[in-house]
Amino acid sequence: MTRVRLGTRVIRTVLGDIDPATVGVVDSHDHLFLRTPVLAGEDLVDEPDATTAVERFAAAGGRTVVQWTPRGLGRGLPALRRVSASTGVHVVAATGRHLRRVYPAGAAEPAHSADELAAAFIDDVDRHGCGLIKIGVGPDRLAEDERDALRAAAVAHHASGVPIAVHLEQGAAADLVLAALEDDEVDPRSIVLGHLGRNPHVEQILQAARSGAWVCIDTPSPGHPMESSRLARILEILIDDGHLPALLLGADTTTSASRARPEECGPAALLTTVAPQLARALGVEAVSTITRDNPARAWAFEPRAPRAVGRS
Repeated sequence: MTRVRLGTRVIRTVLGDIDPATVGVVDSHDHLFLRTPVLAGEDLVDEPDATTAVERFAAAGGRTVVQWTPRGLGRGLPALRRVSASTGVHVVAATGRHLRRVYPAGAAEPAHSADELAAAFIDDVDRHGCGLIKIGVGPDRLAEDERDALRAAAVAHHASGVPIAVHLEQGAAADLVLAALEDDEVDPRSIVLGHLGRNPHVEQILQAARSGAWVCIDTPSPGHPMESSRLARILEILIDDGHLPALLLGADTTTSASRARPEECGPAALLTTVAPQLARALGVEAVSTITRDNPARAWAFEPRAPRAVGRS
């Protein structure tokens, strides 16, 4: 796996570190592989299907997919490497831990302590080519195990440099997440907030954006439908408030049913369906900024020398 010398900003992909200038058009939040009991019967486990989805994305002009599937949910690191190698599309993979309810009964991940998680996250970054730390939190409060995961993410971020991406259930609790990570001295510019577009309270979305963190908005999917006009309006409000340089877009494909409708949702539809609609509403340059320029900065980091994390 290719590694760039220390002091150089890179994006870490499953096949090695790349120059952010080569990242191209990016789907900043998606899942090529995902297995969870909360989506029983809809698991994304078929490698040929994942390869086809990425091939369609490439044919539409896509160059990089950021997969947010964390540890213990079938993220498929070996398969991601094969998909990336066969399609020529960069794939950025996640370490991290999701919400407890997303895991099957008896799964190891929900039981890990903050120290255990931090060590596992760092190992995933240093030895297994993961380029982000994804943490899931609930909508109303931060449960103690979620606080543990955020603390572990902060430790791993400081040790490795990679950004932290947060699944905000219903787009809520961004303020709690940002406060927790601030306590651990994580720069907001190293935090990507996911699913904010699902929050019906626009002022809460704006408040989160004003923190300086990255705002990753989902495009419509069967599980989370959204009128294109509402998507454009959310982005327009954020842009009018000065946040164009902090916006990202992702297709967030989570089910096999979604993958079976590539013209409507998924990585390729992000470029063939959603991007043209947004270009008409926001302008071509704004869409290029959100899908190309911003991801090159959001997913980049300065590697740090690998180090172990001691148990307390």
